[in-house]
Amino acid sequence: MEALDFLNSANWKELSRAHIERVTDGMSGAALFRVIEHDRPVRYLKIARGEAAATLRRELTRARWLAKQGVAVAPILRVEDRTDQVAILTRAVPGLPAEASALPTARLIEILARGVADLHKLPAADCPFDESLAVRLSRAAEAVAAGEVDPGAFAPRNRNTAPEVLLTRLTANQPEQDFVIVHGDATLTNLIVDAEGQLGFVDCGTAGRGDRYIDLAVLADEIEEYHGKEAATYFIRAYGLHSWDSAKARYFSDLYELF
Repeated sequence: MEALDFLNSANWKELSRAHIERVTDGMSGAALFRVIEHDRPVRYLKIARGEAAATLRRELTRARWLAKQGVAVAPILRVEDRTDQVAILTRAVPGLPAEASALPTARLIEILARGVADLHKLPAADCPFDESLAVRLSRAAEAVAAGEVDPGAFAPRNRNTAPEVLLTRLTANQPEQDFVIVHGDATLTNLIVDAEGQLGFVDCGTAGRGDRYIDLAVLADEIEEYHGKEAATYFIRAYGLHSWDSAKARYFSDLYELF
């Protein structure tokens, strides 16, 4: 998919002089482009067609809702929604992805813990988006059925487990849920840390009302991978958990394998 499809439209003449740089094709099927002009801050253009357009619409709706709750997400500048494709132009969230941050580890962990805890403190009952286990397991089942899950990317403990077997095990052993507002894909790539120590969020298409371990399990795993086990333990403590449910964390880490 090329950005020129949209940029040649009269509605997008404002970008005609910009340098358009492809960033990546996301797992959602959307194409992401960096928009660079010498006299303007960096912006991002995300375009999706077909089934991926529905996923991008979901991301747009949830990001707008989070922004109304005071959560730092990418400010939306333009939206063009046609029958078969959607384009969204946003400002960048200030800062750098947490995985690329040069902050001292302890400081970075404190920012992540505080920012995620603040997100989780929002009133879950007010959230219109369902990210309960029923919804996430259904989404995982669709991905498995479509052959979209690569077991070669599984964690070592699951490396010899077929996606269908893992899904069956997770469906049969669901933990009790503790509902908060979750980001839903809380990787160090999707958490943005600015110079003032504030945390922002990108790729919010699976944000909603779900168990806190949806975020905590994935983020603790990544912190341990990048910064070591002591940093992951410090994150859990700084977040405010006095007791870490390792079985529940493993469950949600395993569920994340199917996304």
